[in-house]
Amino acid sequence: MKGRKTVKKRYVVLVVLVILAVVLLVNHNLVRMIFYSNWDPELPLNVSEWAGGTEYLNVRYCDVSDSDYLNLYVPDVEHPPLLVIVHGGGFVTNDCESRQAQLMYQYFRDHGFACATVNYRLAQEAKFPAAIEDVKCAVRYLRANAERYGYNADRIAIFGESAGGYLAMMAGVTSDEEFTTLPFIGENVDEHVSAKVSIILNYYGAMKMETAAERKAEFKAIGVPGLIVDGAALWLTDVMKKLSFDGSIEEFFIGRSFSDLGESERELYEPAAYIRKNLTPASDLYVVNWHGDADLTVPLTQSENIHVLLTEKMGENRSQFRIFHNAKHAGEKMYSNDSLSELEKIVREHL
Repeated sequence: MKGRKTVKKRYVVLVVLVILAVVLLVNHNLVRMIFYSNWDPELPLNVSEWAGGTEYLNVRYCDVSDSDYLNLYVPDVEHPPLLVIVHGGGFVTNDCESRQAQLMYQYFRDHGFACATVNYRLAQEAKFPAAIEDVKCAVRYLRANAERYGYNADRIAIFGESAGGYLAMMAGVTSDEEFTTLPFIGENVDEHVSAKVSIILNYYGAMKMETAAERKAEFKAIGVPGLIVDGAALWLTDVMKKLSFDGSIEEFFIGRSFSDLGESERELYEPAAYIRKNLTPASDLYVVNWHGDADLTVPLTQSENIHVLLTEKMGENRSQFRIFHNAKHAGEKMYSNDSLSELEKIVREHL
């Protein structure tokens, strides 16, 4: 009996592999996505060799949590512009010195920008809207202390990647009355300090709050089967197992099951609701949405759809959507000197 079960199991595995092989042979685009999701040569990272300015490490911007700190890098330039960096990690991993954060500030501080990379409360410590409140609190702290540290915070650019893209977008499209009750260290309650940013740099941000099945449906619409999506998400699946949670990462982040929420309630967790509510052609905001077409973690249609909505609300020239060919989720290609040089030009133009 045991032998029969073993043979049957091997037969099922073989059938699955044959089906997968046929799918890959027919779908050349899928083969390309899988290949570039696994082949991604690393860029050089030499952040410790910087001698072009002053580092302020573990700067606490709020007393609510030990997680509320930032690292600030100010170049030896008179009143440099400020770039705020928000790391990704599925709302449950990484910190403000993640590889992507380092690649960003390594380039921008070397090109005359003050860079603040922000740590925030992860979902296992505090649920929505804690991380958004932290990011907006950090922006307010940085604006209030611009003279102290020596940069220009009149107009601020904010960058976020993946989960950080969501947080950067939420920080930029919500009003000063939304998610700003968290006091920053040294705040004078009688003097309002704005969390307003002028530029949002959204790298492959997670713009939808959805179940795992809904994400698979999004990918299926662009030709990626659920089996491939599951494989790409194994790193996150392992994290969620350690957290003893079997729902989607977005449900863990907000602390509620989507089955308990009506559609109108669920929209309140997504940037689109605040874009519709707060933005107009008079809004002083420019948004960059960059996404790789080999991304198997966040469908590139999420960046495309948010770009369409932004242009509908603000106008054709206020949002940019660019597809990076053969770039995976968090792909090194998007952090190359050529890519960041182009991004720098955009930021300088709109600051």
